[in-house]
Amino acid sequence: MRKETTNLEEIIVSSKTLEALLGVKDRTIRDLAEKGIVKRDSKGRYFFWESAKGYITALKLANAGKLNSKTDDDPDSLDLDEEKALHEHLKRQITEIKLQLIKGQVHKAEDVEAVMTDMFEKFKSKMTALPSKLAKKLEGKSRTEIQKILKLEIDNALTELSSYDAADFYSDEHIDISPETIGSLGVEDIDE
Repeated sequence: MRKETTNLEEIIVSSKTLEALLGVKDRTIRDLAEKGIVKRDSKGRYFFWESAKGYITALKLANAGKLNSKTDDDPDSLDLDEEKALHEHLKRQITEIKLQLIKGQVHKAEDVEAVMTDMFEKFKSKMTALPSKLAKKLEGKSRTEIQKILKLEIDNALTELSSYDAADFYSDEHIDISPETIGSLGVEDIDE
């Protein structure tokens, strides 16, 4: 059982406790300590009362516009130019992916899933039909003949599984862009 402390200035807490109380990350706590906003003891723990007061005062000043809340080391701060640059970078990536989709260089997960599911369902159905299909053919055959017949049927099923059409994977957005099509559009030097 803990002893109750009436003097709030004597309470010392860990960095984790201060992080949870203030709702910030460890790096921010360290930055605040370096700036003297939160108070640390010689063992690296924090004075609860002084740190809470210092943080509240800093927030009041920041909200009043008297303190620059943006610091280079503060990962929680927001840089509008950086956010705009990240947004533009993401838009570019999306455009590149859409172009690859149109060219058939990438495929949508749902298209691949649909094609693969269909292929495996057909394969499974062929494989599960083998016993009833071959039962009469195999009756009275030698071990060597049975092996040849089974191998032939399994190879046929596997061949069908391996002979897929790449066009099955194209999405609705795919456009077949041939060099002749590009030339007829008056566009030159485009890498496919």
